[in-house]
Amino acid sequence: MGNSGGPEPAGAATPDSDVLVVGGGFAGLYAAKTAAHRGLSVTLVDAQGHQTFQPLLYQVASGLLPVDVVDYPLHEVPGVRAVQGRVSAADLEGRSVTLEDGSALRGDSLILATGASVNFYDVPGAREHALPLYRDTDALAIKARLLDLIAAKAAFDVVVVGAGATGVEVTGALGDVVRTVLPRTYPDFSGESVTIHVVDHASAPLAHMSTASQAYAQRVLEQAGVVFHLGSNVARVDEGSVTLDGGASMRADMVIWAAGVRARPPVMSPAPAAGSDGRVAIDSTLRIPGHPRVFCIGDCAADPAHPLPQLGSVAKQQGIHVGHSLGRMRHGHEPKPFSYRDLGTMAMLRHDRAVVEAGRHHHQIDGVAAYAMWLGLHAALLPDDHDRVEAVHAWIDEATTKRSRFLGA
Repeated sequence: MGNSGGPEPAGAATPDSDVLVVGGGFAGLYAAKTAAHRGLSVTLVDAQGHQTFQPLLYQVASGLLPVDVVDYPLHEVPGVRAVQGRVSAADLEGRSVTLEDGSALRGDSLILATGASVNFYDVPGAREHALPLYRDTDALAIKARLLDLIAAKAAFDVVVVGAGATGVEVTGALGDVVRTVLPRTYPDFSGESVTIHVVDHASAPLAHMSTASQAYAQRVLEQAGVVFHLGSNVARVDEGSVTLDGGASMRADMVIWAAGVRARPPVMSPAPAAGSDGRVAIDSTLRIPGHPRVFCIGDCAADPAHPLPQLGSVAKQQGIHVGHSLGRMRHGHEPKPFSYRDLGTMAMLRHDRAVVEAGRHHHQIDGVAAYAMWLGLHAALLPDDHDRVEAVHAWIDEATTKRSRFLGA
């Protein structure tokens, strides 16, 4: 059973485990769960003490869901010992990590799944004035800013930087909220007073999807009043404005940064090879070369011969694969090479429309059918039954009342 009293503090006694997992995102969580299911003792250390279900963060930011739905306490993972603490350094040869408070943890096998952090690409003013959307605290900061703008009772402009899945989904959700939900929640609010801009260097939104999906997404959002600035980069972010690389400047009462992430693993000794994006180089079995009992998975790692995108589906499959690999190693067998199963991709566009490219061949589905598929999949992926029920109830409530119970929560 998992610990019932919450994650242990970092300075608590730290006996060795069969498996030490660093990072509680998709990769780390599923690696820990699978290894524990294979009968291995597992310690999972994470700075937050909970997993944040990132695919639904934009709904927290726009007030459609409460934050507790997307936060899953790691001490509730059966068979896993959860330790809350931030790792500052990793000794690959000793398969141990040092935490910021000076305490240490060690495992017979080490799994590094530290994810990534927001990449501001050194754009002047972006770190100071733009709001990222990568953690639960980011989503709450966006919602708080939205509420401040509403309270001011004046017209305002939102600029979303990045037209990938995160940027498109938060844009669509905010569009629905300001056009439909807010006028019903706050009767003196007019959705026509808000303009939402999207800036991206690509020529179309959802660059990772087909041209048909891109065209559909752009058409749906433009019909909702979204203004696209494609083929442009942000050159500067100031308080109240954004300047593009062509010199044009636009008003920006809130800037949401959804332009990408960069791997930032802890300091490792000996230092492994890494790509220009910071991702640690791994072999086909997801191990760091030269360290047969050290795995590195998820957003912080990449096989140079077969790099995969930084997606939750990749991280989850890698975590499960490593958990099974450790079970094989326990019985004297070598890990098998990892093979990613491409299940397709999807993006929510508005409260009743989405775009899905299903399966290895990315068969396109859009509209209401895709919306239903998106809801069903994301409800199923939530790690806790209570959260699934609460999310579905919130979606039904918003669809039927066009109001939000969580904008002020």
